[in-house]
Amino acid sequence: MIDFKKSTFSIIGLVVVFFGFLMTSNYTSALSMSPMKQAISLTPGDTYTGRVTIYQMGQGDEKFHYEAKIAPLTVNDENKEYYGIFDKESDYTDIANWITLSNGTETAKYGESIDGYALLGEEIDLIYTIHTPKDARGGGHYFAVVVSTIPNNATSGNVAIKESISIASVIYAEVSGDINILGTIKENNIPGFVTTPPITASFSAENKGNTHSEITYYMQVFPLFSSEEVYTTEEEPSTEYVLPGTTRYIKQTWKETPAVGIFKVRQVVYYNSVNNEPSITEKIVIVCPIWLLLIIFFVIAAIIIYLIVRVKMRKNNKKRIETA
Repeated sequence: MIDFKKSTFSIIGLVVVFFGFLMTSNYTSALSMSPMKQAISLTPGDTYTGRVTIYQMGQGDEKFHYEAKIAPLTVNDENKEYYGIFDKESDYTDIANWITLSNGTETAKYGESIDGYALLGEEIDLIYTIHTPKDARGGGHYFAVVVSTIPNNATSGNVAIKESISIASVIYAEVSGDINILGTIKENNIPGFVTTPPITASFSAENKGNTHSEITYYMQVFPLFSSEEVYTTEEEPSTEYVLPGTTRYIKQTWKETPAVGIFKVRQVVYYNSVNNEPSITEKIVIVCPIWLLLIIFFVIAAIIIYLIVRVKMRKNNKKRIETA
């Protein structure tokens, strides 16, 4: 006979052990950094100070082990967002050599790292100081503040972290001087037919200048015979940066797209400033699942076959009447 009282306590015990394991053994997924990206302006010969805040979610007297460093911003096309690569020693990443990073106790230059501990839930300010050379090239310069958790065995009151995780705050810096802003929006696409929701629009932005450009974009969706929006992000448009010498592929999605429908979809994209002329694409989009397409196809085919048979039967009946 099952002892429900013992079984209940056993289940509760397993749940407590499970969540206790998550909370004490692996905090890597709870590491946070703010802001994740920031754009700053620099003047040759001046010093600029900025900050990035990190914390590990939790509370108590336990500590976690972290490492922080400055890294050049490299770009790859693994996720198809960027096309092009910055060499670590390029004109766009030499800013890494102008920076010192501090957590209030330790200071590190590019190539060095800060090795520290922090309490769970405690906010740690990482201060970066940029000493811009007097002969610094005007235009974009890029780097990242990278923070990694260090695995340990939970000795001396520390949190047991089994895996290392790294997160980064990307800094888009622009040095005053010879600034060349040149770019365009390409391939502003909206699909005309969608068999599996949602509706996803896309575009690519090419930057031919020497500094980063901000891309602002939004989507509007209307019923076929109405001007009343059923979905829009116009009031809260999205923004992304496109780095110099690269082309970035960006997409946006109407997540609540119904399974069946016909809509007018508009995508509006501004390159660098909302004051410029936007790239606008508008298209009628049919949303229809494959199974419904098959049903429609077979119904139409059946109607056509029926009409053909009826016509032939009438012709045959007419011939019989004429020959009778």
